[in-house]
Amino acid sequence: MTFNEMDNLRRATIDDASACALIVDDWIEKTVEMPRLFDKHQLTEMIRNAIPVREVWVIGQPINGYISYNPDLLQVSALYVNKRGKGLGKILLDRLKSDHKYLQLWSHEFNNSAHNFYRREGFQFKNRKDRGSDGIPELQFEWIEK
Repeated sequence: MTFNEMDNLRRATIDDASACALIVDDWIEKTVEMPRLFDKHQLTEMIRNAIPVREVWVIGQPINGYISYNPDLLQVSALYVNKRGKGLGKILLDRLKSDHKYLQLWSHEFNNSAHNFYRREGFQFKNRKDRGSDGIPELQFEWIEK
């Protein structure tokens, strides 16, 4: 984590959607277990549509990561960074934790590195489902402020 990254933590605007989609697209390309369900254009549109109705934060200039929170479900619906191990995910998650007493999320069952990260950040396993919205088994984690 650098001061510059902290300095560039801000709420996302619709103009940030394509940069966020590029990060997701890169993760899909590098993740053998993840089928390609959407192209870059579709990802951009999905994120663009989410920004006005969710709490979406971006970090970095240029953008190196983002987090999307669905207030209706009290759920982190996306957390992606393009520089792993640099503390960006923690900064984004801590930003949500500072405003919320409870968070939940679903993570692909194969994504052990994400599960380890969430556990380090105080999340606990809650549930499992055989098919997430993308057809892949998912694990649910929750965090409750202490």
